Amino acid sequence: MDSEMTSAAPAPLSEPVAHERVAPVWHTVVLLVFLVGVAALDARRYGGVAPVLHLNRIRLYSLSVLLEFLMVGYVWLLGLRPAGKKLRDIIGGRWTHWWEPFRDVGIAFLFWMVVIAMLASLQTSMGVNEDAIRAVKLLAPQSLKESIAWVGVACSAGFCEEIIFRGYLQRQFLAFTGNTGVAIALQAIVFGIAHTYQGWKGIVTIAIYGALFGILAVMRKSLRPGMMQHAFQDSFSGLIVRVLSKYHYI
Repeated sequence: MDSEMTSAAPAPLSEPVAHERVAPVWHTVVLLVFLVGVAALDARRYGGVAPVLHLNRIRLYSLSVLLEFLMVGYVWLLGLRPAGKKLRDIIGGRWTHWWEPFRDVGIAFLFWMVVIAMLASLQTSMGVNEDAIRAVKLLAPQSLKESIAWVGVACSAGFCEEIIFRGYLQRQFLAFTGNTGVAIALQAIVFGIAHTYQGWKGIVTIAIYGALFGILAVMRKSLRPGMMQHAFQDSFSGLIVRVLSKYHYI
């Protein structure tokens, strides 16, 4: 009886069952093509030298949130659901005690320190990424209303992008290759390509950032700490750019 109950329990992300596909191959190919297409459009619009005039950031932020949730809907409705899976199966890390959310917040904060060290190291080795600075200055909020909307975008990115890249794609790549390291690397490369508008240095930086997220997801068997850090990082980055721009530091 005990063995039957144990075998029926949901397996964490790193156990052998994680090698099973959570969606058909075509489903993953369509998503990859879509991500590359969006990356190309973003690079053309925001990665150029010429500034984008009269940018409606509230509209842009709203469209960004809508697009990310549409991709999560695609992953769930046409990928996970037909395979008998749920979003919580790839998110993992259910909270069963009151203190567990605080633990994940602490892990997210420690992970943030690792990310800061990584970013500082990359900037030292590769130099300042002018493409990324130009793009972030363009997209960062410029008013209180935009700042509030930006935090919403950041939370959306933290939730949706972790599901798409570390939850869905990493698990699919693991099923395709049977190798956790390769799966982490492949989703990280796609994550980097999705940020092509930040230039080649941005692609490298974001890919390494994505790899760290992938490692964290495997270590914690959960996307929750990564979701938190992702949301914190994006929120902080946009708001600090607003402050620095306001006082002409950048």
